[in-house]
Amino acid sequence: MSVTEVARAFGLADDGAIYRSIGSLEANKIATHVLCSDLAYSLEIMSVSEATDLWRQFMALFDGQDVVFVSNTGAECDSWMPATPATFDMGVLVIGTTKAGCLWVEDED
Repeated sequence: MSVTEVARAFGLADDGAIYRSIGSLEANKIATHVLCSDLAYSLEIMSVSEATDLWRQFMALFDGQDVVFVSNTGAECDSWMPATPATFDMGVLVIGTTKAGCLWVEDED
């Protein structure tokens, strides 16, 4: 599946220009950030260790598959291209050999 097909399947904007390919280390940083911090005010939602554990569990669904990661932000999570109508949104799409996954967060100011 293409990035635009995966984005559309998860209700995200299907404009391919929004998304950029990222490596696994960057995907880890983004996923941990969106799980442990409020996007609007950077308030802690959960600990980094809890967020890391949830991301590991999510990624276990792709064990044994080659995956591609895409996101609308960078590892610093300080700017993004909107993929939803929300004030803030960011996340990671994981595109595997036989399945795709989405960890995406929206927040309002």
